[in-house]
Amino acid sequence: MAKLIDLSKVPVPDIIEELNFEQLYEKNKQMLIEIEPGYADALQFDSDPQAKQLQILTYREMHLIAKVNQATRANILASAFGQDLDALAANYNIERLVISPENPATNPPTPAVLESDEALKRRVQLAFDGLNTAGSVDGYIFHTLGADGRVLDADAYSPAPCEVVVVVLAHTETGLPTNDLVIKIRNHFGLTNDGTAQLPTPSKVRPQGDRVTVQSAEIINYTIDAELNIMPGPDKQVVLAAANQALAQYQLEQRKLGASITLSGIYKALHQPGVSEVTINQPAISVNIEAHQVAYCTSANIRVGA
Repeated sequence: MAKLIDLSKVPVPDIIEELNFEQLYEKNKQMLIEIEPGYADALQFDSDPQAKQLQILTYREMHLIAKVNQATRANILASAFGQDLDALAANYNIERLVISPENPATNPPTPAVLESDEALKRRVQLAFDGLNTAGSVDGYIFHTLGADGRVLDADAYSPAPCEVVVVVLAHTETGLPTNDLVIKIRNHFGLTNDGTAQLPTPSKVRPQGDRVTVQSAEIINYTIDAELNIMPGPDKQVVLAAANQALAQYQLEQRKLGASITLSGIYKALHQPGVSEVTINQPAISVNIEAHQVAYCTSANIRVGA
């Protein structure tokens, strides 16, 4: 599988200019004095009408620079977001998926849950792998991610020639996809609901010779039990809340296929400002996860030591 570029490490383009009013104003002032030296005395005072006019022009110039910066970022995958990202993805014939539709019947109405910017960017990065039928690992991942918004992550591997196993992780509590989601993905690859035969209509995304199996990710359960020693002074409940929040964020970041839960990752999350020592009772060792697996925390007990 080709390694995708880490968009967070893409450097800021040179065309993006730093906004600094003082530098820009001084530059404009010197240009004006070169054209008309007689303005030099008046421009020494910010309250002078000529200085005020130059300040207004400088503000307008800075505003235009900001608009150019914004337009540039909106047309770069690494920095685009929201509707700008939607428009950029449309260039690749990709649209943002719906994880769960809106429900106007509830009170108050439940808004739709849409695919995140990060997930959409990943599919755009994989777009060129979807120009043909699946075939490659990235091709199968692209077509699986685009089959339904309920798919959180996907992977593919070949245990034998012409055999392909597609692994699906869903936007559910444990990550297990529902039966109807598995059926939809099977149909997407031209397979019957039970996956044992081909549909009468040939698949547009599965190579004719590939025998595809669609299956759920293997869920690896684990628990976290840890004790925090907190330094004298800080509010223990505030520190504990910060540790729990950081741990939840770490677990969210690792909620993908093949992402291990390491002891070092847990230590880093729990060792918040004010914590002098972290004792982890469970897990005893890192939870190593393979490409077709996902880690699921069944319980997390973080407490303050005596």
